[in-house]
Amino acid sequence: MAENSQNATMRIAAELASLEPLQEFVREQAHALALPEEYHLKLELVMEELVVNVFSYAYPDHIGDIEVECYLRQDQPKFCVTIRDWGAAFNPLDQAPPDTQLSCEERQIGGLGIFLAKEMTDSLSYQYTGATNEVTFCFNLS
Repeated sequence: MAENSQNATMRIAAELASLEPLQEFVREQAHALALPEEYHLKLELVMEELVVNVFSYAYPDHIGDIEVECYLRQDQPKFCVTIRDWGAAFNPLDQAPPDTQLSCEERQIGGLGIFLAKEMTDSLSYQYTGATNEVTFCFNLS
């Protein structure tokens, strides 16, 4: 991975009560790292989708941890967020995209949030290494 010029990390219990503290942490980092305002709503929506997936599915029988890291890429003008958990291996990017031509009533439940996260970010990636799920999304700043 490329070196990061500035970064901050928060680790907290992977439960719904942690959503607001995580969102506040990411908002603070977005301001500290001078993320342009035009990205802030996208950042909040993508963060919520991805961390709620961890809360809901990573730890089916206990509450584990989630870690969120915000950083600027040193080699490129990008603001990135990496979300880590140590739960069951799950690549959200493997999910089939929803058929947006169907009505809401006809559409299967699930998958729309990941689809929107892909659409709202400039890059979205997943890797599973050493029992760690890692989802990274970035916004290009150039």
